[in-house]
Amino acid sequence: MSSYTASRLSRWLIILSCCFATMSLKAADELLVYAFSAEGPVDGAVVAIDQIPVGQTAADGSLLTDLSGSGVRTLTITADGREVTTRVSAASGQLVDAVAQLEENTVYVDVYSQVESVADRNAAAEGTLTISVIQGGAPAVGESVYIAGFGISLRTDAAGAATLTLPRGRYRTQIAEQTANFRVVGGLTRAVSITIDEDGETMQIAAPEIEEVFVVASFDPSSLEVSERDTASIVDTIGVELLTRFSDSDVAASVVRVPGISVQDDKYVFIRGLGGRYVSSTLNNATMPSTNPSKRTVPLDLFPSNFVNQLDIKKTFLPHMPGESTGGNLVINTKTFPDDRILGLSLQGGYTADLTDDTVFVDPMDGDFDAIGWDDGTRNEDPALAVISDFLSSGVAIDSQTGESFPLDDYTAGELRRIGAILIKDGFDPDFESATPDAKVGLNFGNLFLLENSELGVYAAANYSNEWSKREDGERYTYESEGEIADNFLYRQYTNTIEANGLISIGWNVGDSTFEWNTVASRVTESQLERSVGQEGDEFQALLRQTIQWEERQYLSTQVLGSHFLDDTGPLLLEWQVTVSQAERYAPDRREYDFSATQSATDPGGLKAQYNFQKANDQQASLFNGFILEPGTIIRRYDDLVDDNADISADLTWDVYDSGASYGQLKAGFQLIYRERESDSATYGFNVNQVRDDLLRTSNLLVSDVVYTCDGTTARSGCESGGQGGISSSPNTGLVFVDKTLASDSYDAELEYNSAYLMYDHTFDSVWQVILGGRYETYEQTTNTFSLQGDRGAVQSVIDEDSFLPSLGINWFINDDHQLRLAVSQTVARPDFKEAANATFYDNEFNFRVRGNPFLEISDIINADLRWEWYLSEMDSLSVAVFYKDMDKPIERVVQAASGTTGNSRTFQNSDSADLYGFEVDGRFEFEIGDGYDQTFFVSFNAAFIESEVSAENQEDRALQGQPEYTANLIFGYDHVSAGHQLTVLLNQNGKSIADVGVSGQPDVFLEPRLDLNVVYRFDISDSLTLKAKLENLLDDEVEYTQGGQVFQVYNRGPSIQVGLDWQF
Repeated sequence: MSSYTASRLSRWLIILSCCFATMSLKAADELLVYAFSAEGPVDGAVVAIDQIPVGQTAADGSLLTDLSGSGVRTLTITADGREVTTRVSAASGQLVDAVAQLEENTVYVDVYSQVESVADRNAAAEGTLTISVIQGGAPAVGESVYIAGFGISLRTDAAGAATLTLPRGRYRTQIAEQTANFRVVGGLTRAVSITIDEDGETMQIAAPEIEEVFVVASFDPSSLEVSERDTASIVDTIGVELLTRFSDSDVAASVVRVPGISVQDDKYVFIRGLGGRYVSSTLNNATMPSTNPSKRTVPLDLFPSNFVNQLDIKKTFLPHMPGESTGGNLVINTKTFPDDRILGLSLQGGYTADLTDDTVFVDPMDGDFDAIGWDDGTRNEDPALAVISDFLSSGVAIDSQTGESFPLDDYTAGELRRIGAILIKDGFDPDFESATPDAKVGLNFGNLFLLENSELGVYAAANYSNEWSKREDGERYTYESEGEIADNFLYRQYTNTIEANGLISIGWNVGDSTFEWNTVASRVTESQLERSVGQEGDEFQALLRQTIQWEERQYLSTQVLGSHFLDDTGPLLLEWQVTVSQAERYAPDRREYDFSATQSATDPGGLKAQYNFQKANDQQASLFNGFILEPGTIIRRYDDLVDDNADISADLTWDVYDSGASYGQLKAGFQLIYRERESDSATYGFNVNQVRDDLLRTSNLLVSDVVYTCDGTTARSGCESGGQGGISSSPNTGLVFVDKTLASDSYDAELEYNSAYLMYDHTFDSVWQVILGGRYETYEQTTNTFSLQGDRGAVQSVIDEDSFLPSLGINWFINDDHQLRLAVSQTVARPDFKEAANATFYDNEFNFRVRGNPFLEISDIINADLRWEWYLSEMDSLSVAVFYKDMDKPIERVVQAASGTTGNSRTFQNSDSADLYGFEVDGRFEFEIGDGYDQTFFVSFNAAFIESEVSAENQEDRALQGQPEYTANLIFGYDHVSAGHQLTVLLNQNGKSIADVGVSGQPDVFLEPRLDLNVVYRFDISDSLTLKAKLENLLDDEVEYTQGGQVFQVYNRGPSIQVGLDWQF
């Protein structure tokens, strides 16, 4: 681009920015208070915010006042010797409705954004507004009243009045070509009087305020909506306030606060003991693929908490949810319309005990863009390797210039093997450096623009983090069928995790429609190294093993959504979305090798006791005797897995019946999903004549001492004239290149997954609610790979099956405080691409291989749930639930039947049947400290106790794989509003669960219970600056897996602290 063009473009961008700035919607943060007694509205009630009086209510019981800034405030309303106090937590730019019933000592609070989408407004509590129009001192009959942004147009009746029921919120109303703003409050009937002049050119509200109610007919608190309380199914919700309070960096860290939820590997969610294929995840109504081939579940560490507007964990299936929501449906909704103009900066630093500033071993291959988690090609597979492999396997070489082919002679083949070995020889010996402190930075921007007859919202966020983690004091064992120890290792692992992600959302409200465009880019890169020493389980020799892996996980998504009212009164709502996304796992250049001691020359026990993981091997050479580099173990593997996805869905909601206390809603929709995967893998290594151990010996245990080339400058054994060793053209004289890729390592797959549903929701006299419906799904998945046996021909796994999934829900609203929910449904679990492909992938938890099974079958599940909910107050609640699942042919991960080191691998299989059942309890209670509600203490607890029984051929009954015996959370919170202090203590523990099922006499592998303690502190230094601190893993309880009552794997992570600042400009 020329400098002249760039200059013109810059000027136009500046002009455009200024134009938008002038249209920026900057409204007061309004608090609307209503005070009621048994007799009606209370005149003269004193309203105080943070114990500072801000005004008195008028004759209609109302007060409209400014609520600037953001955060938690104390609201007090006093009249006739009676006082009620509550907390209000609102962000800058939000609107707050507070309706107080003094006799009942109750305040109903509703906090919402001044601009919302059509779908959000449709789900909000409704209020009634009567507009009386007077012209020339008489009622204006037939005057047009238009509600902007909602598509409603009415005419006044013979009394000059127009009455309409709308979701709560602020509306622009057009009367006689003039515009006024009105507020609709949920559960409230209010009336407004408007006077226009004879010519209809000016308009006057009946009081100095822009809106002034002079009649309040009634207040009905039962019509106010509470998210979890009024949902049709069993739902747990985490909103923005709780995400902020927990100070969790991503979605995975937040959902563990919900009853019945557990998280594995800090990213994979289990709901009521079910994960993977039993849990569906949606992002803004689009079904998400997983970016990790080792797991079925979407890795939720991809989504930072500041992207999220709300998290819903739906534990019972309804027909509008994916049919694979057996355990539940995790719904992530990102931010679109900001509450106000925002510009924020977040900075955070972190320290981990015995890690930060300590020496760690790192990848010796270092690219220019490693700091941002992007490999610049340093680790890429050299294209020549595939060409060399093709020539050697076919025995024919092709001239790239002429296209002529010719058979390979021994010399040419040898030279190709030598060149191939040279291309893969470097980067095996680790470097050492100090682990840097953790660092995070986040930026977010949002604004609202008031356009003519429409509203535009923009929200953008970007985050970057660079963190270190460790597995310290690690032990890893495998066992023979009788329980004898086979593999016996100490290990240490360091991981440098770099995250970079961005979100941009644009929302446009126009008339009775909302359009949104959301684009998400999220990357998580892990540079992971593991070193282990001990005894291998085949020859029981001393062994040193090392793995280096660079893994990039990426999710890209762009989405267009729309929501529309299809008639003037709003009972017919259409929502649709089109999403194109790509999920990728790129793992270039995984490097592995083993050094083993021949003839028991080194004692494994002594090696374990003296080995220093923080030193290079050549600095402790005295520990190593008789070691050779095992040529069969030194490999370089290159993996690239890409999922391309297209997702289209539409939902139509029709309020077919409404007589006040009884009403009915019909909902129908469809979803079309197409997904294709390309998984490419290549593995290369070295070969040598097995009798030439002398070519593999080293006292320093450095790969570069064995795998080298003679460049004429290094005086080493084998480089003299006629010497042997290092890289050679013949396996008899040195190491040569060999392609170790299996035909089944790469695969391709495609999925066509289409569904349609119909459900009807009817409420009888505000007491009973019945939800009945069904979902029909067609599922066709094809996976292509190759066999490992016989002629190694093509293997195709085809799953082509239709499912009808019915659902019935009955809710009993016993009274204002108690309700009971019953749900019965059928769902399905299907093997995904990797589980159905006859290909291997690595599990990073245990550092072993997992192979798919092309013969897996679909699992059908019957679900039943019953939950009682007790709402003692707006802040205090208690619920108890029981649940049951009957599973046919459940899919589980199992230990492959083999002995010694070979047995340390996994695959999948169908068991015959399983029953899963349990109960969960959830409660929250708040206590006031002193007077004025300025200081409070709360305790929140939830727990789920789960049992299961699996029946499988030739196995005793046992628990379902992945199901913990219990999950438990205990949360304590302290708030001092006026001082700006907030303290939260969070404890989490999950019970014992089967990580992998043992077969053919092998015991199951169990994940043992672990108690986790975190402490979060926040201090509002000012309205724009907040100090945050989080202490994580304070107990440093070990992560332990057992098999047959013995340790299978155990390690510690170490406690850490993060301190940061949030600055709102």
